[in-house]
Amino acid sequence: MSQMTGFDHVTLCVDDLDAAEFLFAKILGFDVIWSARDVGSDISSMDTVVVQRGTAKVALMQGRDKTGKSQINEFIEKYGQGVQHVALEVDNIEDACREWEAHGVKFSGPVKEGRDGFGPLKQRFTYPLFPKSGLFIELIQRQHGDEAAKTFVRSTVESLYKDIERDQISGVGRTIVDYDSPSMPRYKQKKSLKKVS
Repeated sequence: MSQMTGFDHVTLCVDDLDAAEFLFAKILGFDVIWSARDVGSDISSMDTVVVQRGTAKVALMQGRDKTGKSQINEFIEKYGQGVQHVALEVDNIEDACREWEAHGVKFSGPVKEGRDGFGPLKQRFTYPLFPKSGLFIELIQRQHGDEAAKTFVRSTVESLYKDIERDQISGVGRTIVDYDSPSMPRYKQKKSLKKVS
């Protein structure tokens, strides 16, 4: 069984990347550890800056509309600026994915692999956690033997972006699990207590 080793990063969708970077880097004291521009496809893309302070990493993303609306801009229209996903670090992403899939968890695409100059990096996104929610989970594996990725890889970020864009274009509205499944527990509304006069 794979082990979770902790939170890796949180990703925020923002309207103004320059202002968000200034907030984190100049006011909150984070260091910029990675950035990329125009990550995505010919349809839409995003600009991203990743900041870190201590072990806390925050990825900031601003959408770029091209022939279609960026998933980042669509997220902001639906849910406002804020957290799009949280990344959990695991020691073996393939084992973690198999374990979650055995429990009915659905992912938006396959594991993405790349190298950041320090070591291999593997990442995978789930579908959103709840109906009518934009929040999802990323599984990430940085440690591979003696090597460990420290930042991010443009090719894996771009591939993850395209998985979400594909579902956005096709109108797929899945969630991480099938909430209508008979195996899911059902919330039962408690009867309201009558007031005693």
